[in-house]
Amino acid sequence: MLRILGIVLMLVLMTQSILCLDNAESENSDYDKNNNNNTEDISFREARRSNIAESCLTTEDASGTCMTRFRCLSSGGIPKGYCSGSYGVCCETNLQCNAISKLKRTIIKNPALFTQDPCEYHIQAFSQNVCQLLIEFQRFELQPPTYDSGSHILECGDNLMIGDFTLCGDNTGQHLYLPFNVANGIQEITLTFNLPNRWSLNNWRLVITQLECPVSKRRSQQQHQQQTFMPFVNGNNLPNLRTIFSSHHNNDFDLLAPPGCHQYFTQPMGTIKTFNYKDDGSTYYLPGMNYVICIKPSSGATMIEYQATKFSMSNEVATAAGYDSDCRSTIKTDGRREDYLMIPQSFVANTLNILPTYYCGTSLQTRPSLIASAPFIMYFSSDGFTDETETGFSINYRVRTAY
Repeated sequence: MLRILGIVLMLVLMTQSILCLDNAESENSDYDKNNNNNTEDISFREARRSNIAESCLTTEDASGTCMTRFRCLSSGGIPKGYCSGSYGVCCETNLQCNAISKLKRTIIKNPALFTQDPCEYHIQAFSQNVCQLLIEFQRFELQPPTYDSGSHILECGDNLMIGDFTLCGDNTGQHLYLPFNVANGIQEITLTFNLPNRWSLNNWRLVITQLECPVSKRRSQQQHQQQTFMPFVNGNNLPNLRTIFSSHHNNDFDLLAPPGCHQYFTQPMGTIKTFNYKDDGSTYYLPGMNYVICIKPSSGATMIEYQATKFSMSNEVATAAGYDSDCRSTIKTDGRREDYLMIPQSFVANTLNILPTYYCGTSLQTRPSLIASAPFIMYFSSDGFTDETETGFSINYRVRTAY
């Protein structure tokens, strides 16, 4: 029995040493200047946290990712400062056109010269638990769409295609959630920048995060059963040993959007805008858009209040009020207009006899307050035709506990 226990202890120590060696590269020497802990302690914490992506600010106040210096350099990044808590460096990464990233957090920005068209970025699954892709548009400005008033067609010249979305114009500050269900066989999502016009002011900086869903209880039990024995250490199963002892049970539960949501606002107050929105009304929202907007309910919240500061969409009948059948005819005909914002279970405050679900035209331009009950969702739809009135909306929301 003592001999068996001795062998087990030896294997555990060997495995920890392997993990330390795998992560304790020469990068530690740079941030040891600000850290009094010894190298072995740093290596152990690095092995334990190696898969957890943390955001940081570089010395140039740009968004970066916390990681070891070795991993930063090997992934093509540039160390620019240190992370709080002395964990690694703040790495500024920039995925190049037509390159592949398997990192949990990837930053892409426009090249200095637009020599490739299209410019594709391939995001491959970071782990088998990945289920969503969050894209944050820290900076996004492509050539504005061009409008033909005769044909009522709005077209994007230079554009970004991702999933079912085609985006152009100014979308700085926006975000998108896309399903990335590895369990269902999706292993890669591609972002394609089509730049036929090579507009001189095109620029973008996107932060892309792969979000992991919680592992099912059954799967966790299976993994636990598989890891209750100590495998024999050799070169063939060394990667498995690293996985077993450095695997993390972290998931991104707080960041995950409810299934079906393309935008997810997690703060109790905020502002929701259409893509390519400008306050001065100088441009148009994009055609062919169909997406769901969700707002996270706070503790004890029973309702949500919306108030538009700007609201201008097309209307089936120009002189109509802009509710329900004015926005979307129940009879399908050629050329039927289908631009609307759907807010389920909503009503106009202080006017209880108006209980619409669909809003269009300028129905919210007078800034009435809307009240809606849970779930806090909106659905935006735009058809393939564009009128000069389609400048979009900017809506403030506030999650409330009482009316």
